Amino acid sequence: RPIAALNSLRFGDLSEAKTQHLLAGVVHSISHYGNCFGVPTVGGEVYFEDRYHTNPLVNAMSVGIVKSGETVSATAKGIGNPVFFVGSATGKDGIGGASFASADITAESAEELPAVQVGDPFQEKLLLEACQELMALDCLIGIQDMGAAGLTSSSVEMAGRGGAGLHLHLDRVPMREPGMTPYEVLLSESQERMLMVLDPQKEKQAEAIFRKWGLDFAIVGKTTDTLRFVVKHKGEVMADLPIKELGDEAPLYDRPFVESPKRPKLD
Repeated sequence: RPIAALNSLRFGDLSEAKTQHLLAGVVHSISHYGNCFGVPTVGGEVYFEDRYHTNPLVNAMSVGIVKSGETVSATAKGIGNPVFFVGSATGKDGIGGASFASADITAESAEELPAVQVGDPFQEKLLLEACQELMALDCLIGIQDMGAAGLTSSSVEMAGRGGAGLHLHLDRVPMREPGMTPYEVLLSESQERMLMVLDPQKEKQAEAIFRKWGLDFAIVGKTTDTLRFVVKHKGEVMADLPIKELGDEAPLYDRPFVESPKRPKLD
């Protein structure tokens, strides 16, 4: 289990009221979530830089110990294996969160609603316990959390690692908000959700575990041998894309850069 969380924060001028407000909020959020979830915050660093004023950068890392041979791969493989959605239902919070973190903050954009996920540490604790109980059944082929880009990134990354294709049916995804578009369902970064591929013979046992912990459990797709990422919504194909080109073989962005001058050696 995770045993520690280390955090590095950067902010603008501490003398400004908004920076103080942001600092207090970040510290509270990290400590509150970690404590409720069972991960103590044991260290942290704060550095103030003007360019991060009103748009702080927060890095958090959890460190844990696991027994050799008891890890589970984040891989989707095989043909016709069911793909399951487990955890909290999908909402509209967090859409565009990853791209928002890299955007320029202007006077106009500062008034927009933040693309921030609404976390629930108590729900995350339930998901942790359910996943650990499931792992004891030895029925998992692969499992991955839905981080940035949500259902899209977890599906593509898992299938790409396993050399498989993936078909998703968005109508089967548990949702907590009505009228969500396929785009929103695919890119929502709602927290406390996992995507997993299971041994189909142990589906009933797995479902019983997640129902016991009060979590959503739904078959949202299957693995294929096509190496394609196919997404359907209400019977219509919304996307049909190559898996590899969306993941490990995606084009690299060659950004212009200037090499920093080397520091002189110390005697």
